[in-house]
Amino acid sequence: MTKRTFLHRAEAPLALNQRAWGIALGLALLLVAFSLAGCTRRNTVSLRIVSAYSGKGVPNATLIFTGSSGSESISSDATGTVSGQVQADRTQVEVEATGYQKAFVQVADLMQLPTTVQLAPLFLGAGTVTSGGHPVSGASVTVWKMTTTTGSTGTFTFEGLAEGTYVGRVMKQGYADTTFDLIVGKDAKVAKVVLQEGQLLPLSSLATLPAYEIMASYHRTLGGEERSFDGRVVKNGSDTLVMSGDPLNPTASLMVRGGTGYVFQSGAYVARGETAAAAAHILQESCEGLLGLPATFSPHLFAIEKQAPVQLLGQACEVWSMSGRFTFEGEAVTATATVTVGTTGTLKGVPVKIVLNARSQSFFDFVYDAVVEVVSVDQAQAAARFPTQ
Repeated sequence: MTKRTFLHRAEAPLALNQRAWGIALGLALLLVAFSLAGCTRRNTVSLRIVSAYSGKGVPNATLIFTGSSGSESISSDATGTVSGQVQADRTQVEVEATGYQKAFVQVADLMQLPTTVQLAPLFLGAGTVTSGGHPVSGASVTVWKMTTTTGSTGTFTFEGLAEGTYVGRVMKQGYADTTFDLIVGKDAKVAKVVLQEGQLLPLSSLATLPAYEIMASYHRTLGGEERSFDGRVVKNGSDTLVMSGDPLNPTASLMVRGGTGYVFQSGAYVARGETAAAAAHILQESCEGLLGLPATFSPHLFAIEKQAPVQLLGQACEVWSMSGRFTFEGEAVTATATVTVGTTGTLKGVPVKIVLNARSQSFFDFVYDAVVEVVSVDQAQAAARFPTQ
């Protein structure tokens, strides 16, 4: 009995020691937790990434913040501005963006980050825009997803592009849109873009009229292949009727009514769906395109002379004669055209008649003769042309 009591009393100090050890361990764990909590403190960062060449903000730049506990990243917005929160111990910063050299920043504290970080472009894509030997200022130049404007000397520069070849486009009112290749890289040369003056005559599109009837005749020979059409095209809203031969008893006809395509067979129109509709629209657009063609002739290439006015469609119309040269599918072509243009009301600026003759300078590789004339813009008359169903 005495022995058992002695053992029980001897165990008491051991239990006390275990409790003390547990308390000490708990305090140590708390200290570690508080220490780790201090490491996860986050600081707000705010700075701007700009080009060392132009001073403009660099969009979509990536900033990688690195510290003893790992790394995280933030990207710049469209203006090059970077804003966000970063773990306080990540004081090494790598800045990278497509088309620019990387930059590195290291500080003792994130609060010491500079307000601006500059990136040097790896390459510059440059070019000049001229017309008639003179620089064109204020032209809009687009390459990839970037757009800039030419300066007073007609020059433009792009930065932030990876090495390679890009297709660009130049646009300015009064000039024809022009595409070009911009080569970006170590051995790239300045791109030289030449614009041709745009609309010679301020023509309006015939397609804007709610209804019309066109008499058309054209013949084309190109590389031994011949195409021709002799007939009429009638438009009434979205409906189209294309006829060859006698309008009352056509030798062939295509019709689009309510979006459905029809073919004239055995004295009646038979539905032929999308194929017939597509063919009718191609012929319609060909005739409209011929009437609008003079609007694309460059005055650098064509001479123009005003003739005596004539009466067409019940009004006085201006008449212009044109002659010059252009390139068609790689062939040098000479062309003459007489264009008759409406002057008042809905026909103001609308080409109502064109007579065109074009020949390649080589022996009959390219021949194009056409006469296209608007004979009516009366909507009721156009509607009456469509056969009843």
